[in-house]
Amino acid sequence: MATKIDQRPLVALIGGPDVDARIPLVEELKGRFRFVVHGSDPLKANRFAQRGIAFRAYPLSRRVAPIADLRTVMALRASFQSERPDVVHAFDTKPCVFAALAARAAGVPVVTSTITGLGSLYSSNSAKTRIVRMVYERMQRMACRRSDLTVFQNHDDERQLLASGIAQRGKTMVVLGSGVDTNAFDPQSFTKADRNRVRTELGIAEDAIVVTMVSRMTRTKGALEFAAIARECSQQDARTRFLAVGGEDRDSIDCLTREELASLRAATTWTGARDDVAAILAASDVFVLPSVCREGIPRSLLEAAAMGLPLVTTDSPGCNEACSNGHNGLVAKIGDLPSLTHAVSLLIGDPELRARYGAASRKLARERFDLRVIADQLASAWTRLLDATRSRHSAATAAKPASNILSR
Repeated sequence: MATKIDQRPLVALIGGPDVDARIPLVEELKGRFRFVVHGSDPLKANRFAQRGIAFRAYPLSRRVAPIADLRTVMALRASFQSERPDVVHAFDTKPCVFAALAARAAGVPVVTSTITGLGSLYSSNSAKTRIVRMVYERMQRMACRRSDLTVFQNHDDERQLLASGIAQRGKTMVVLGSGVDTNAFDPQSFTKADRNRVRTELGIAEDAIVVTMVSRMTRTKGALEFAAIARECSQQDARTRFLAVGGEDRDSIDCLTREELASLRAATTWTGARDDVAAILAASDVFVLPSVCREGIPRSLLEAAAMGLPLVTTDSPGCNEACSNGHNGLVAKIGDLPSLTHAVSLLIGDPELRARYGAASRKLARERFDLRVIADQLASAWTRLLDATRSRHSAATAAKPASNILSR
């Protein structure tokens, strides 16, 4: 009996050390596509193996390292030549550039990528940052020209890279974030007992107002602003507790000093990284992200919105897509600490406003940011590009005999 050939297109997803964040996307689309995932952390292999997803580790340096970067391109090209994917789709800054170059060199039919925010490269204007940004822009322009589609996670980033000529008109689209599973992040899944269990573990009273930030604790994510808000608001209302959830990032160019980390620890309940974020959010009343970073759309904001929390954030690209001022939260100018503090103070003191904004957050998350919505948009883009590639190939094949006749 002949073995049935799997006709689903093969998609190679390329990411960095946190490529396991794409597992929900793969699981949502695995009925329509086959997947192989490439990540830079070999220790993540088990997570993919447990879900039956093919995983390949490849070398990737987070620093500016031309020789190491060349090794990355060569390693990816060799993998693509071996695997013969129909689509290569990369996430994050360096993978987007190197995967596009490697995929074109390997003859991959469809090459796409998602720029998950412009990050600290566009949040600072120091001499060092300007130099790195100039190098990045040249490489990203080259990658965009070798890609069939560049996906942005917010409209501000798309406008900026189109205006600067880095991205090409007609070859971009906006997909709002990486998606959040609104079934897993559902406030109705957590009981009052669940909420109190988390609070008891963290030493927080049942009747306290809990203001939470979930993020890597770095400068551009707004960790210092969160600590300052906590110090000010705690003086106004002794019932309020500020919860900082996330680890420090010592490798980041905007990592906090020991003294700054100590001040964060003194002003908040700092838990470090947690793997029960949904439960933490269920035990919270307000969510704050005072980011100055050019995010795609911060996953933490989407998760908080899905959990029905009112949001306080900045008018930073990405953040302002998840939070509509006066609808599901409050938005302050970047770096405007008094406005951020006032917004948090307002929500602490107004339970009806918290409830109204929280309900709007949940509705917005389900309609615009749900994982299934995001997955369908990416799947439609891949399918459209694959169909266009096949049509061009068929047309070229059909034209060959006529060309041969005319040449006789």
